[in-house]
Amino acid sequence: MTDLFSVNGGLSFPISLREFGTQDKGVSPKGAQDQLSFITAYNLLKKPNSFQAIEMIYPSKIKANRDLLMVICGASYERTETDSQNIPYNRVCKLSKDENLEFKGTKKGFRTIVLAIAFEPDLQQLIGSKRSEKLDEFVNLNYQNNFIRVIKGPEYFILKDNAFFEQSWEISPNSSQMGLPLNGTNLDTQKVEMISQPVSDGTVQLSPGGPIVLMRHRQTVGGYPRVVNVIEPDISKLAQFAPGTKFRFKLVEPNEAFDIMNDLKKMI
Repeated sequence: MTDLFSVNGGLSFPISLREFGTQDKGVSPKGAQDQLSFITAYNLLKKPNSFQAIEMIYPSKIKANRDLLMVICGASYERTETDSQNIPYNRVCKLSKDENLEFKGTKKGFRTIVLAIAFEPDLQQLIGSKRSEKLDEFVNLNYQNNFIRVIKGPEYFILKDNAFFEQSWEISPNSSQMGLPLNGTNLDTQKVEMISQPVSDGTVQLSPGGPIVLMRHRQTVGGYPRVVNVIEPDISKLAQFAPGTKFRFKLVEPNEAFDIMNDLKKMI
């Protein structure tokens, strides 16, 4: 099948829906790092069976290979435009065949989601559909600080004091789709012997070199202590932090994390 749009330059990754059911074989569900932005775009286009999507880190030039409906979410640029129109974020827009889309100026955030479907006349009513005001409020409130909320992990007990939460951690330049190594002050911890154990999105492993936050393309087991786990909405927030960004962890109770996720599901 011909791509709905072509991507020229920059740095981007093709993405699709997450695929569960193979973690016992060592394969993670993968998918977009910023799942909140991806699901927002996917839902605005009414959960299409067929689509093309990328997660973009450095700006690419996009060319429509046919008439499209497109949603752009996540990291935003000062100007996102074609020759004939400015393209808003978090809203369904139409691009005509051979129209070129460019991202210009300063970027706010780190990863941009671009999701498109083929335009058909019966989809005309989707044009202009936008993210809900409640979701706008949630994102604006949650993203205005650099706190990442976590719950206790199975090996939380090895932390001897609150230094893990009292210091700022810096995302390493060696970060990848699999995980984010963090730079900070060494921690005083209890020694523990471990065999490899299951891990999940947002698991924070405490390696000899420092904490590592596991992201969407992680492994499925790990041999380092799992001291905390980032709550689901804040994994997407963390995906918008570029290498070099500093942040702090904030401990919440499991019931609070559950309530936050349930409230978010109602907004998407």
